[in-house]
Amino acid sequence: RNDAGNALSALVDRIAAVVERNWRRPQTSQTGLTVTIRVKVARDGRVMFARVTKSSGDRFFDQSAETAVKKASPLPFPANTEYYEFINEFDFKFNPDEF
Repeated sequence: RNDAGNALSALVDRIAAVVERNWRRPQTSQTGLTVTIRVKVARDGRVMFARVTKSSGDRFFDQSAETAVKKASPLPFPANTEYYEFINEFDFKFNPDEF
C-alpha cells in the first residue's frame, strides 16, 4: 500500500499541471484558495467522477476546479499500473496559486 501511495504522489504534479491548464479562475475568486476534490478514474485515465469533498468557501472557485478536473480527462494515469485498485480513487487538493 505504501508503494501505491508513492505511485500516486508521483502522478500528483502531472495531474495538477493538466488540471491547471484546463482551469479558469472565476473573476470573483480570491487567490490562495484550496479545494479538495474526490476523483475516480478508469484504467485509461478517464475521469469517471469528480466531486468537491472539502470546499474552499467559494462555491464559484469550487465549481471551476471541479469542471477543470473533468475537462482534463483523461488524466495522465498509467494504464498498466499494478496499484490501480489503490489509486483509482483519490483526493486531489487544488491550489493553483501554489504551482
